Amino acid sequence: MNPEPPPVPASHKVPAELWLDILDLVPSTADLHSVSVTCKKLHELSVRALHRGLSWTRPQHIARSLPIWDNYNGMDAAVRSLELGVSSIDRAVGFDMVGLNGEPEPALSGRRRIGTLADTINYYKIHERAGGFASRELYEAMFARIHTFTNLSSLTFTNMLVYDLHFELIHRLPTLRHLHLELCVFQPVPGGQVLNHADLPITELTMVNLRRIVLTRDPPQYDEDITQVLTLCLARNLRTLTVDSSADVFRRVFGAWDAQQRGWTIPAHLTHVYVVRRRFFEGDVHTSYRGESNFPEAHLYHFAVQAHELRTLWTLAFAPANMTIAHEALPPHLERFAAPVETAVAMTGVRALEALGIFKCGLVGREAINALESVAANSSNLKMLMLELKGWDEEVISAVTDLFKGLRRLKIVYEGPEGPTEDFLVMLAPEFLSKLPHLHTLELYPHPGQKGPKPHYPAFLHDASFESLEEELCNIVIPYNRYCPELRRVQLCSGYVVTRTCAGGRWEVERIRRLPERDDLSY
Repeated sequence: MNPEPPPVPASHKVPAELWLDILDLVPSTADLHSVSVTCKKLHELSVRALHRGLSWTRPQHIARSLPIWDNYNGMDAAVRSLELGVSSIDRAVGFDMVGLNGEPEPALSGRRRIGTLADTINYYKIHERAGGFASRELYEAMFARIHTFTNLSSLTFTNMLVYDLHFELIHRLPTLRHLHLELCVFQPVPGGQVLNHADLPITELTMVNLRRIVLTRDPPQYDEDITQVLTLCLARNLRTLTVDSSADVFRRVFGAWDAQQRGWTIPAHLTHVYVVRRRFFEGDVHTSYRGESNFPEAHLYHFAVQAHELRTLWTLAFAPANMTIAHEALPPHLERFAAPVETAVAMTGVRALEALGIFKCGLVGREAINALESVAANSSNLKMLMLELKGWDEEVISAVTDLFKGLRRLKIVYEGPEGPTEDFLVMLAPEFLSKLPHLHTLELYPHPGQKGPKPHYPAFLHDASFESLEEELCNIVIPYNRYCPELRRVQLCSGYVVTRTCAGGRWEVERIRRLPERDDLSY
């Protein structure tokens, strides 16, 4: 008698097409990796989902990744986002390469790293951060593969040399919506094609820490002409724009003397503008380009007056101190606004804001308390409040909870070594947060400064007797259940956040891998 065949696993009864649709809905890459190691079938099926978001920041990554596409036909269409941080240069410049097989290709013997391009590479340490350069064969194979990503919607260039061919790539991606440029050096070809960026389909653009070609190193002088880059902000479907002082589009594009003749107009649908602090990373050279010391001068104000559809304006500096501002001339539909204390307070008197951010708020002479009282006189129904304090003061929390009962989200970041004590955090909910019945998000942690996007991961917050910081954080927020039933998210340090899905639910600790460049003032 033949033995009965083993039962078919339940996962094998589900059609492959259905599994592919299910795996596409899993948001976490870590969860997808866990699924991929459960069995051979799910390993094969999860490959497409694992490659919907690519990070090619080292040439070795690309050399290992490219063969996968030959083994899984049709996977190209699944790619939705790409972070690219790999450059290629002529071997004559004198740097090591990585070949198509992933093996190193030493620089040509006898070649010296001289010339403007070599000086630029050494100055910014591009080759060190990227682990070398890609050979021409590897780079051409990479670009050929990228051209097959027909559904790519998000593209990031970081720490790389950007040539005309990269701009041509951007214009060949019909589904591209999000474009992010950071730590890039732009190397245009003399007499190259000038592209009309107004035709781009992008709706969100970020340009931060843009670098210049180094002409001389001692003293440092730079090629300041990056017009081809800055005019990306003219994309007529653009809705969200994020820039820092290295990408002054307000002066060089919208405020250019011949902007009208060139047709450089503010996109009609531009709704959200964020002017962020330029961040320096560990080991970076601290460059200062022409005009940065006075950024944004009066150009941002004049831009804002003309951007009639703005709903959000977030800026660390709005206008020179000696400049008279007509706040009532700013966009009539402004709902979310963040600026230094004087400008932020004045804005509440002329616009019905729903979210407000106040920067550079001092504590001497009750400056913060006075500012909050002035805001409450005009906008006591705020749904979101963000404060950047020049120190820590418990009285600020008391004032906030007394003046703004309708808050849904409260964010306070403070400078200096002193912060809330353990006793204060324990009594925070019964004494203060209980006055905010709609509060769902609380963020209260030290200001990260200009140290880049890397959060701080302390061993403990106050009590070293806990086995882990995660255990300590959960122990702090558990009493909040009774007094803050709507609270869903609590952040007490930059590196961790505690969340739950419902009232009375279990608190879970999540590690934050990268701090955002700006806050969207959502609530």
